[in-house]
Amino acid sequence: MMKAAKTLGVGLVLAATAACGAGGPGAPANTSTPPVVTTPPDLPTSLPASPPGAKPPISRPTVGPPPSDKMLPPSQVDTKLPAQVSAENGGLNVHLELSGCDQATANLAEENAQRVVVHVTIDHGKPGEMCPQVIRYAVLPVKLAEPLGARTVVL
Repeated sequence: MMKAAKTLGVGLVLAATAACGAGGPGAPANTSTPPVVTTPPDLPTSLPASPPGAKPPISRPTVGPPPSDKMLPPSQVDTKLPAQVSAENGGLNVHLELSGCDQATANLAEENAQRVVVHVTIDHGKPGEMCPQVIRYAVLPVKLAEPLGARTVVL
């Protein structure tokens, strides 16, 4: 009896394996040629070449104030603030990130032949005041008596 059950079980497994390999009833016949894929004639078959002399787009940082080509190098700015400084039109611009209720001002405190000192004040709003959770960029202009040149900026 056990031998008959084993033989029947092996037979069922072999039949199921054969049916899976054959694809079963209603399955498409196995052909040796792959299907043909055609492309409509109006679609390009390759990407267009870049025009000669084209430069890749300039990568800009996505965090912090929007960069300017006139930003001073970090070696010329002495600050503990998360700020950047640009020299434009004979003066300075202090670039800061501010939150929803923040208000900022920048005033010239000292100007001599070696350095320019700018006093930056940031008011964070009233305690308990509801503020929008946004980051905005402020540009605070500072007028100088003479163009910055090689002087150091101290914030």
